[in-house]
Amino acid sequence: MPTSELAGSGDGRDSSIHLDQEATSALEYFRDLYENAPSGYLVLNLDGCILSANSPFLSLTGLSKGQETGLNFRTFLTSAGAIFYDSQILQPLLLSGKRDEIALDLKIGNRRIPILANFSLVYESTEPTQIRVIVFNASDRRLFEKELLRSRKEAEQLSEVILHSSDAIVTAKLDGSVRTWNMGAANLFGYAGPEAVGVPLWRLILPEEKLELSHTAMKSLKSGLEFSWEGASRHKNGSEIEVSIKLTPHMEAPGTLVAFSAMIRDVSKQKSAERALLQSEKLASVGRLASSIAHEINNPLAAVTNLLYLIDQQANTPALKQLTETAQEELARVSQITSHTLRFHRQSSNPTDLNLKNLFESVVALYRARLRNSSISTEIRAHAAQLHCHEGELRQIVLNIVGNAIDAMKLGGKLYLRCRQARSAKMDVDGVRLVIADNGTGMDQATMAKIFEPFFTTKGIGGTGLGLWITDDLVQRNGGFIKIRSSVSSTTHGTIVTLFFPGKTVSEKDHGLSY
Repeated sequence: MPTSELAGSGDGRDSSIHLDQEATSALEYFRDLYENAPSGYLVLNLDGCILSANSPFLSLTGLSKGQETGLNFRTFLTSAGAIFYDSQILQPLLLSGKRDEIALDLKIGNRRIPILANFSLVYESTEPTQIRVIVFNASDRRLFEKELLRSRKEAEQLSEVILHSSDAIVTAKLDGSVRTWNMGAANLFGYAGPEAVGVPLWRLILPEEKLELSHTAMKSLKSGLEFSWEGASRHKNGSEIEVSIKLTPHMEAPGTLVAFSAMIRDVSKQKSAERALLQSEKLASVGRLASSIAHEINNPLAAVTNLLYLIDQQANTPALKQLTETAQEELARVSQITSHTLRFHRQSSNPTDLNLKNLFESVVALYRARLRNSSISTEIRAHAAQLHCHEGELRQIVLNIVGNAIDAMKLGGKLYLRCRQARSAKMDVDGVRLVIADNGTGMDQATMAKIFEPFFTTKGIGGTGLGLWITDDLVQRNGGFIKIRSSVSSTTHGTIVTLFFPGKTVSEKDHGLSY
């Protein structure tokens, strides 16, 4: 054989050996890639029988090498696995050649393993023969989805709480424009959500004269500090609202303000209560002072009374005697006023028998100056002499009502105070009915609807809005009820207040009195 042929023959064998080595190397490479892939890998026939499975799939399912052969993929699915496999996996595969990312649960014994599976067909001569399946363990993803769903539900619940909060809760962008505006803000300031979103927050909640406050607030927020303020805000209709505002910055690294939120609370009632409490404390202090003064006046009054008596005894002319008598009468009136002042201040914790005519007269005596200055005349008719009650509380009730009546008759009028024995059909008991009426300006229906609400007043800064609220409470504490009728008619204007108290009463006839 020629040398050249030998050489050629040798080159062919070397080439064949080299190709076999490359094929073996490639086969080993792909076998390693298949077995040690980061996900499970299956090969199925069209009926779902497992032809081969890699190690990650066996590890995921807990099967040993060789156990998977002959098993059907359908058996790993739920009880309706065959129907699901045929309708949701095989049919779409035959139509499109692949089925991406189906969420499944593999049932292995008593375990359920959540997976994501991708299916694709293998063809031979245009005919599908096998199915490739890539399987990902979705346990972590399923937990993440559950956590995400839980977080979403919590966020929705929190959003619902914020949306329906009675407090105004607002979020704003860096430039101060409103991003979210809850129902509390809409109710407090009168702007609906669509009206407020995109509008600078300061224009919605601050009067023009206080807009410079926004610069101070933004300076604090940009420094990462909260900002709090209490003061007068404004409603859409222009009215003032006393509010408490707390601004909270929303920061991002490295300490950059990106947005802020505001919680705004209506403190009008709280401030009114504080002012009313302060006013009540002032009134109590004035009452204690008046009681002390009245007590101290009694001593010199007694001395002056004695001196006037001695002067009267030595008066030797009719004119001088008339002067001393006039002085004694005025002094007696001063003494009566001090006596009434002391009586109003002293409160008894136990019910006593109260002379109702004396009660009316004492109230009128205390208001004598105001009645005279306003040209108001009074008429007292008492057909029930006494009532067993808490004297101090009943005095305060009558005092409050008479004070309101005088306020309603600034241009003059007539005040009626009456009482008589009665029976209440409402309570089905006997007692006494007190009527205090005036022909003042009266009250309209809107005012009548709110007269027993705390802090409601028609007297402006001069009123606390607590008089009738306290009166109603005192009446109920004494077991009675109050009824008010009023008219603003030009011909029949005025107010009638009717009080009823159950209890033992004594009529003027039984008491031997005649008024």
